[in-house]
Amino acid sequence: MGRKTRRRWVNEPPNNIYFSDIEENTENCIVLSLSEFEAMRLKHYMDLNQQNSAESMGISQPTFSRILETAHKKTIQALMEGKALRVYGGIFDFKKRFIGYGCLQCNYEWEDLTARENQKVKCPKCNSIKVYYLLKEYI
Repeated sequence: MGRKTRRRWVNEPPNNIYFSDIEENTENCIVLSLSEFEAMRLKHYMDLNQQNSAESMGISQPTFSRILETAHKKTIQALMEGKALRVYGGIFDFKKRFIGYGCLQCNYEWEDLTARENQKVKCPKCNSIKVYYLLKEYI
C-alpha cells in the first residue's frame, strides 16, 4: 500500500478550464488536474528547473517528475485524439501572499496588509510587544 497523497501547492487557477470548443462531454474530454497544470506552468511557462518547481509545490523532485510526465501524456493524448482538455480537481491548496506579524510570546500570527518592518505593534492575543514582521511570498 502506498503512502497518503500529499497536498500540492498551486499558485492560482488557470484562466481557462477548457481548451476546446467541444461541449462538456466525458467521452471527448481529457481531465488534467490542477497539480498537473501547475507542474507544466512552473516548468515550461515560468522556466524553473524541476527541483525549484517541486519545492514551490511542496513535493519531492521525483513526485514532481511523475506529475509532469502524466500531464505531458494527457496533453498529447488530447491533441492527438482531438479531445477537449479540461483542468479540474486533484489534491491541492492555493498559495497566497501573507503580510502581517507574529508573536514570539504566544506564537500567534495575524495578517495585516498595512504591516511594515520596525513598526510598534502589540499582539492581539496576548498583548505582548515581542512581535516580529512576517512576510510569506510564493513564486
